[in-house]
Amino acid sequence: MPKWLTMKKILLISIAIFLLLIVSYGTYLFLNVKSTMKAIHSPLKIENTTTEITIPTKTPQPISEPKSNLKPVTLLLLGIDQLKDTPGRADTILVLTVNPDSETINMLSIPRDTYTEIVGLNIYDKINHSYAFGGVQMTHATVENLLQLPIDYVVSINMEGFVDLIDTLNGVKVENEIAFSTDLFDFPKGTLELSGEETLDYVRMRYDDPLGDFGRQIRQRLVVESLLNKLSSLNIIWQVPSVLETIRANVETNITYDDMKTFIKSYKPALKNIEQLNFQEGDGRIENDVWYYFPSEKELQTIRTQLQESLQ
Repeated sequence: MPKWLTMKKILLISIAIFLLLIVSYGTYLFLNVKSTMKAIHSPLKIENTTTEITIPTKTPQPISEPKSNLKPVTLLLLGIDQLKDTPGRADTILVLTVNPDSETINMLSIPRDTYTEIVGLNIYDKINHSYAFGGVQMTHATVENLLQLPIDYVVSINMEGFVDLIDTLNGVKVENEIAFSTDLFDFPKGTLELSGEETLDYVRMRYDDPLGDFGRQIRQRLVVESLLNKLSSLNIIWQVPSVLETIRANVETNITYDDMKTFIKSYKPALKNIEQLNFQEGDGRIENDVWYYFPSEKELQTIRTQLQESLQ
């Protein structure tokens, strides 16, 4: 056999083996993603409460396609600060409305000290305590009640898992507007590449920020934008197994595998247009030896209207 034919045969075999490996890896990823979504899936049920919850809650339905039939959705993102043998509290509470037609996202960060009714217990307390009282279900109902907005999906992540996830993705990039330092890290003004621990410290700082909790909300948005863009990028394909392992251990959600596929395929353009809504006109003060944030009723109603209109 001529030498050039031998080389051609070797080349074809090499290409065939390479394609086989790609297909095999793709199949592995498909099965791994599907099993992970099944493992972390938790249907949203209102329970563990002492009184009936009357706020209407939409049952999430599979998202239909094509795009002309896609419906706006609402998501509640919870960052749970949980020590060993404790129920934990919601350290971060974010509400997102995603409109596929306008390709926009409205994101609201709710101050964790917000004084509000804890739905199901008939008491008023900090909104982040709702998680300690009744888990994801009670926090979901309490946020719905505060905003008068049905929330379709909830994603909760343990803050330690949040650190691991960012490290698995080799960090996140943010444009920091205000230079500041904490006990652990320095954050100069400008473009920052943050590790998991740095990111957690970055989003938690608020007392030394001249904008207070509003500044914290801005930093949360920057990190969420960077994280969502990384997770939806093909550049992380070789990191997917590690990402899935971290998600499996630390995340709980009522998003199904089919919903996730549609989010990635049809809702991704909205990531380029994130508008941040903020509580800025409220009053923070001590009541009964406890610090609370009391939202302005006028501003709260404005935010409710903005969120509702973003779904139209």
